[in-house]
Amino acid sequence: MKSIFKKNLSVFIGNILSIIILVSVFSCTDVDEEIEVSSGPPTLENISPAANLDSAISQTVRGNLYVLHGTNLLGTEQIFINETEAYFNPALVTANNIFVAVPDEAPYFNASDQIKVITTKGEATLDISIAQPAPKIESFAPLAAGEGDIVTIKGSIFEGLISVSFGEVEAIVVSSSSTEIKVEVPEGIVQAFIFVETAGGIARSTAAFGFKFVVYDDALATGWWIGGWSGTEDFESTEQVKRGTYSIKRIYEGGYSGFQIGNGGATIELSDKEAVKVSLFAGENAVKVKLVLNGNYEAGKEIELVSGEWNDITVPLSELGDPETLTEIVIQEFAGSVPATVYIDDLGLI
Repeated sequence: MKSIFKKNLSVFIGNILSIIILVSVFSCTDVDEEIEVSSGPPTLENISPAANLDSAISQTVRGNLYVLHGTNLLGTEQIFINETEAYFNPALVTANNIFVAVPDEAPYFNASDQIKVITTKGEATLDISIAQPAPKIESFAPLAAGEGDIVTIKGSIFEGLISVSFGEVEAIVVSSSSTEIKVEVPEGIVQAFIFVETAGGIARSTAAFGFKFVVYDDALATGWWIGGWSGTEDFESTEQVKRGTYSIKRIYEGGYSGFQIGNGGATIELSDKEAVKVSLFAGENAVKVKLVLNGNYEAGKEIELVSGEWNDITVPLSELGDPETLTEIVIQEFAGSVPATVYIDDLGLI
């Protein structure tokens, strides 16, 4: 609610400011003079932000309000910004000024970089570019991979790509488009956020890539035991695989049955780890599971599954009882809808 209030307050203040500017512009202009100077073709001199009429600029931003300065602007019929028609209010046009907003859909890359004003007496143009927005990362896959493997990053506004990094290590870009980038995993990456840099800025992935400790990626970690109740598991299933060759196929045969694995080796410290990350494919009757660490069922995390696809899950340790060490993991069927099939892949700690 706080962010919504701030956004609405900002819009309200901006609107009030624009009204004040409009009043000052129109109060200084005589109508008879406007008609007289608008008798010839228009000219465009410069453009400025609506909040600062004295500051001429060479680049605009989508969605922002600006003022075009020139002559003979009365009788304006259309305005195009990078060949995209822009909205303006004819009632707020003077002989020397037009208030106009840059369309949200106006192109910013490989565009004409030009504003065109068409009036009843002719047309005028002004060279101006639109700043590229910051890139947006929506997802990446796989969630974990080895050195040299290909990771596909999906999102938007990837034009003019400068670099992709895993943490502070730059990756080799295999291919890129406006919505997808393929890169090779750099050497030595165990766990890191992915950064995409373009001319518009830098974006960071919401989830981290890789693991600080791998529990299962084609094979269960050495020294772990297998438990569970009311079901069966196959640790080398090829039916649904998120990454690599195998996944774990778990068939839950009884209501609230559990897939259980435990660490029988050295103590796994969690002081330098933040979350459990796992990919779950929801097969037949798979609706909801509960992730539990070290037998602390009261602090377990219930997870809704989307049927028929891989669900990439990251659960902070703070939501699982905040344990200091890891001894056991349970993924329990938690909808009572059985038999249910879940495929488990890329299980570990980040």
